[in-house]
Amino acid sequence: MLGLLGLARRAGKLGMGFSAVEKMVAKGENPVVIAASDMGESLRGKVSRWQPVRGVVTDVLTGEDMARAFGRDKLAVVAVSDSGFVKGIRKLGF
Repeated sequence: MLGLLGLARRAGKLGMGFSAVEKMVAKGENPVVIAASDMGESLRGKVSRWQPVRGVVTDVLTGEDMARAFGRDKLAVVAVSDSGFVKGIRKLGF
């Protein structure tokens, strides 16, 4: 999963962080949202209300895993709206 998200980042197709993902949803980009398994309940509730999204993947990566992979101190949510990367995520079984 992290490898595919890394490719999406290099291609400029990855939204990282709550604000960036929220903007993707507001623009109607219909992303797949990947939420950290250890995300707080308050933030999890906000993420669950975002519409339209193609799906929300949880319980795969921790916030620490995502933050370390993308060179951040904290990271709880990322999203991809590009159809090629969405197909790749679905092929992984998510």
